[in-house]
Amino acid sequence: MESLSFDSMAKLYDETRTVDEDCLEAAVDFLVERFPPPEFPRLIYPGIGTGRIALPLAARGYAITGVDISARMLDLLRSRLSAAAQPLQITTLEGDATELPFDSGTFDLAVAVHLFYFIRNWRKALDEILRVLKREGCLILMHTGQGAEIPLANAVYKESCAAQGHSISNVGVDSTREVVTYLGDLGCAIEEIKGRWEWTNRVVAHTAVAYMRARAYSFTSSAPEEVHAVAMSAVEAELGKRAGGLGATVEVPSEIRLLLVRPGRLMPRRDG
Repeated sequence: MESLSFDSMAKLYDETRTVDEDCLEAAVDFLVERFPPPEFPRLIYPGIGTGRIALPLAARGYAITGVDISARMLDLLRSRLSAAAQPLQITTLEGDATELPFDSGTFDLAVAVHLFYFIRNWRKALDEILRVLKREGCLILMHTGQGAEIPLANAVYKESCAAQGHSISNVGVDSTREVVTYLGDLGCAIEEIKGRWEWTNRVVAHTAVAYMRARAYSFTSSAPEEVHAVAMSAVEAELGKRAGGLGATVEVPSEIRLLLVRPGRLMPRRDG
C-alpha cells in the first residue's frame, strides 16, 4: 500500500474527527493574520478530505485547490460546498500527493493535516508540495487533536493485535519528528506554534468503542476480522475496568498545533 485511502472511513470521518470550534476559528484567524489572503491567495491542500479545515479557510478568502486519493471523501466535500451559505473557492482533484500535476511555484501556501502518516513515500510527497510552493510561501502542518478517540483504547487495541501476530503500523511516518528532521535537512526554517488552542474532549467510553468497532480510524483498517474482534473485546474489558464502565466519560486533553515551514534555500531534491 503506497498511500492509505479513507474511502472506507469517509461516512464516519467528520463525526469522529471533532475539534473545538472556537479553537479552530482562532487558529484560522491566526493564519489569516500571518498570511493575509490578498498576499497569499492560492493555497494547495493535499489530503483535503471532507473539507473540515479547508472550508473555514476558504470562507476567509483563500482560493484552495484540494487533492485527495479518496473519491468518497471528495464527494462529501462537494456536497458540503453545494450546501454552503456562500460560494467558496475550492476546487478538487482526485490524485496522490506524490504526483502533483502543477507547475513549480504555483501556490502561495500549502496545508497538510496529519497527512504524512498515510503515505509510504512521504519524502516524495513533501518534495512535491515544496516544489509547487513559491519560495516565499509557507507549508502549514497542522495537528487537530484527538477527536472522538481515547488514547488508552487505541493502545489496548494495538497491543492486542500485536499479541495476535498482526502488528499495527503507519503506512508513512511514525512521528512528526521524522518530517521535521527531513525538512530541516532540506534547509527549511520551521516555527512551532503550540499551547494556544487547547481544550478537553469528553468522550463516552461506549461511543469510542462503537467507532473503533466500525473501523472509523486508520489503525483499525488493516486487521483481519477475527483479530479485530478479539482486540475489540480487549478494549471493552480494559475500558470497563479502568474508565469505570463503558458508560463513563473519559476526559482527553487536546489542542491544535501548527508547524510553519518556510522553504528558504532548499537543498537539491532527494529521491523518496
